[in-house]
Amino acid sequence: MIWNPVGRACLAIALLATLSHAARAQTAADVFPLAPEDGLTVGVRPTFRIGASGTDLPKLKFRIVLSRDEFDTEAYVFDQLEDPDGWVYAALGGEFGAMYRVKKPLEDGEYEWRAEVWNGIEWLRGDTVYRLTVDGVPPADVEGLRMEVDHDRGGVVLDWDAVTTDRNGRPEYVRLYHVYRYKRRSFFFVIRPFEIATTEDTHYVDRDPEALDTSLVFYKITAEDEAGNEPERRF
Repeated sequence: MIWNPVGRACLAIALLATLSHAARAQTAADVFPLAPEDGLTVGVRPTFRIGASGTDLPKLKFRIVLSRDEFDTEAYVFDQLEDPDGWVYAALGGEFGAMYRVKKPLEDGEYEWRAEVWNGIEWLRGDTVYRLTVDGVPPADVEGLRMEVDHDRGGVVLDWDAVTTDRNGRPEYVRLYHVYRYKRRSFFFVIRPFEIATTEDTHYVDRDPEALDTSLVFYKITAEDEAGNEPERRF
């Protein structure tokens, strides 16, 4: 075999040029969290949205890291390289990045979370950290529902007691109430409840003529908290 130093040098230069081009093709200048917003309370399966800046952005890969102890340990890691399922690229409001929908419920509690980006060579960590509270406990059931037919006001007047605790008895912030109406259940037919309204008040007037014309009608009120939790509806 004839040793050709010129040929080997050219090959090495070509290889370095290829690697250099690949690195430049996926240059991430920054990566940062976008949603859920800092300090927000969410349900157990939130959707995360992260942003990035750089060049050839569609080739970047992302991961999201959640921690309970300022990242001394990692509670959850969602890695697009290891498992791309659930990830989508997104360009919203002039921001390029990605969205990830959590597939399995997260444990309740308070977390910090950050975004990282794989640029083809290494993981780059964003400097911005957001706080997040996961709440999977629905509000307590609505109690004290009162109903009165008021022909002067042309409807069925509903009032109920405000919900102030969750199902475990802890303080709760209720974002809104759902109002459901259904007719009497029979032996042969299942009932067909449907939502007629949502309200932030503990008061609602159902002015649908069907409510006044029906001989017997039922109502169900449920509370929804700021994380989107709502008690199971059983009729």
